Amino acid sequence: MDAAEQYKKKLEYNNTYNKNTYRSFSVRFNKKTEADIIEWLESKEGVKNYIISLIESDIKKEKKKAERKAKKK
Repeated sequence: MDAAEQYKKKLEYNNTYNKNTYRSFSVRFNKKTEADIIEWLESKEGVKNYIISLIESDIKKEKKKAERKAKKK
């Protein structure tokens, strides 16, 4: 097997692995109307970790809200 075939096999494996393991989301921001958001995100050490922490916090809030609502019933 030559180098090109090895590369092709490795690429196919990686693509299959990524397809089965990950889910990707893409967000676009307008440089004119959302410049403040772009600046804010760029100031963060890691945008992915920052977004994950926001989502996890929101999930916790929603769970607490649902628990309080269930206790009232």
